[in-house]
Amino acid sequence: MEVNMAQSPRALTLAVAILSLSFVAGCAQQATVPAPPPTHDAATGGPELAGVWYQIYFDTGSSAINARGQMIVNRVAYVIANGGPARVTVIGRTDRVGAAPDNLALSARRANAVRDALVAAGVPAAAIDTSWIGQGVQTAAAADEAVNPRNRAVDVTVVKQSR
Repeated sequence: MEVNMAQSPRALTLAVAILSLSFVAGCAQQATVPAPPPTHDAATGGPELAGVWYQIYFDTGSSAINARGQMIVNRVAYVIANGGPARVTVIGRTDRVGAAPDNLALSARRANAVRDALVAAGVPAAAIDTSWIGQGVQTAAAADEAVNPRNRAVDVTVVKQSR
């Protein structure tokens, strides 16, 4: 007795199932092959982030670095000491409490306090770029005269340099 595939729904179902399973098995094998690790070439790909971005927060009207801020300073110093050549960018900011000229001066004191702490922790002064913007850029939305501690900060960024 000759069996025609078109006439036997059971044989057709079995053939489709076998093809489907072999296709899924082939896909599963491809998915388990790990991708190669990404490589970074500073000459062609730009700078590589070493310590990424940190924020040191301050009390209202203060430029004193608290214990948490000092831990961040020590972390940045560790990254610089162990990660090869790098640049550190320090940018002081304030909230909108007070007059704009006073806030600009306060953001400068905060940025300089962080820079001085980094130097004291072993970061070469020549590797640090320091600036301040006062209340010019608010990272956390707040109404005028609103107290928002996320805007009372110094941003610290560490970027590796090519050797």
